[in-house]
Amino acid sequence: MTSLREVFYDPEKSQVGTLWRGHLLLFDRPPAPSYSSRQGLRLLFVFVLLEGAVRPLLGTAARRLGIAGHQWWALLELSFLIALSFWLVVSLAGVHMSQLGLYKWLRWSKTEKLYLLQVVPIAIVVFSCFTSSDLTKLWARPHLASITLFVFVPKMIWGFYQEFLYRGVLQTELVRRWGPMAGILASNLVFTFGPLHAYHFLLASRHPSHLWIFVGIFSVGLFFALIFWRSGNLWIIGIMHGLGDWFIDGLAQVSRMAH
Repeated sequence: MTSLREVFYDPEKSQVGTLWRGHLLLFDRPPAPSYSSRQGLRLLFVFVLLEGAVRPLLGTAARRLGIAGHQWWALLELSFLIALSFWLVVSLAGVHMSQLGLYKWLRWSKTEKLYLLQVVPIAIVVFSCFTSSDLTKLWARPHLASITLFVFVPKMIWGFYQEFLYRGVLQTELVRRWGPMAGILASNLVFTFGPLHAYHFLLASRHPSHLWIFVGIFSVGLFFALIFWRSGNLWIIGIMHGLGDWFIDGLAQVSRMAH
């Protein structure tokens, strides 16, 4: 008799088609990280260094120098942060990128490939329905190449950077130390209430109802956390997060720009 586990999780015996497995989070389970505890501590140090010092200092310096409002600053800042984070992980922590979910397309399973190729068009269509008026205004604007370079690209990098740091680095290490439930919960709580979204507390001090935004942040973060835990693929959630940032924040930013 075929067990329930085989019906869903065994890719050879499963009765769930490959086309649908990703939507049910039935990815092939990734191998456990093989780096040492000392390397894991260094990963945590990289996370604290970047989120606790480097990113805040960059923002403060940009404001004091009067360059924070320039359209090229976000691209420069985020390009520097993603490059620095990669360098610190490889050089300081000594951890290969593949152990944090960044591996070549040829190594992707069929389920991973089909999921990405489905979910990206679906996300674009759904977001486009909700932002159709903003998109109409966008296409009417001149200098679309400049908007692509200085708004779209930074938003994609920003979403990817968040996933790399909070899921690839922090979640991977906490799950290795504490197991899936505690590791995912702890890393997602830091993602929700930590330095990344702490500015929402200031907004909520003037408008208490704004606190509800943390429900959405936690829910979306948990969704990405589960996809990453089940698939081990950071590219998928990085692209999804980047698209969300573009449609939610990027289009709003474009609407505030002068023609």
